[in-house]
Amino acid sequence: MKLLRKIHAIINKDTTEENESKKMSVLIRMLSLTLVAFFLIATVAFFLRGYPGAGLGNLGLLTLYLLIFLLSYRLPKMATVLSFILVTTLWAISMLWLFGPDSGFQIFPPFLIFIFFFAGNSRFFRKLVFGIVTFALYQAMSLLYGSRAPLLDISISARHCVRDSCMFIIILCTCIAAHIFSRDSQILEHKLIEYNKRLKEKANTDPLTGLNNRGMAMDYLQGFVKRADSMICCICICDIDHFKRVNDTYGHDAGDLVLKAVAKAMKNVCGEKCFLARWGGEEFFIAFPELNGDEAMDVLYRIQKAVKKSSVEVNGETISVTLTYGLTEYDKEKGLDENIKDADNNLYLGKEQGRNRIVF
Repeated sequence: MKLLRKIHAIINKDTTEENESKKMSVLIRMLSLTLVAFFLIATVAFFLRGYPGAGLGNLGLLTLYLLIFLLSYRLPKMATVLSFILVTTLWAISMLWLFGPDSGFQIFPPFLIFIFFFAGNSRFFRKLVFGIVTFALYQAMSLLYGSRAPLLDISISARHCVRDSCMFIIILCTCIAAHIFSRDSQILEHKLIEYNKRLKEKANTDPLTGLNNRGMAMDYLQGFVKRADSMICCICICDIDHFKRVNDTYGHDAGDLVLKAVAKAMKNVCGEKCFLARWGGEEFFIAFPELNGDEAMDVLYRIQKAVKKSSVEVNGETISVTLTYGLTEYDKEKGLDENIKDADNNLYLGKEQGRNRIVF
């Protein structure tokens, strides 16, 4: 683990150049080390199979990629990238020259274009020009060496082994590059989604009780209006009885604790079945989708009992409160404001009748 951490620290070390983004330099280092390991294996394999010329060629490429790795700490980012592209182009041409058109030469141009496109913030026109030049070079090399016999006389199985190993390492390098760049964008996208989610929750949530706020309740009702022809719904506005007395006697901090306790009791009863919101001050709003008046009354009775059981301890004293509830079935023949007013009228009727009751 210590060795891996040291390697990670070395690869991620910043450059000596000022105002340089190190991400591309880090990528070139990772790719260079990957190719150094690949050419080390290839060099040993060619020498063991009796091809010292090919072994020396692989040793030369190994040295060049190692040099790119070392220079990446000194050179500007684009100089490092262009050096990597130049050496990789040399490798691709040597593959075509030594092993012929069946060497996997075709996989190099897309890889080089991919690296250059992610290398910097240059305009698309420059990147397009690079793509065209790379394609022209590919075509020229294909015409020059495509019909010639391979310079290195090795068996067909050995040639296929060389081709497949080169294609594998280029695909691996492409995967590494794609992972590094896609990972950052995915992380940023995830953070943006989470940030927008938190902003939305903050905008739609009452910070004290954790319930939806009045604006969210109105949005919910506006959405219900559009579906009113195909579903039923009841709405309720309820109010904590004598809440001003709680604030005056015990202080506003105690009042806040009471509001939280009432909200918690409501949530425990309703769960996800009802829509809960803090309507304002000590008032709460409840919507009962797909419930008629009698079914909504049953839920309110359970809320009433839960609120009575909930209490708040303040300075050794127990504070218990009750609520008065104004309930109405949503009438699609009336407007939204009229339905809310019906629930509000029932709430005030309950207060006139002595509070701590449900009026429907």
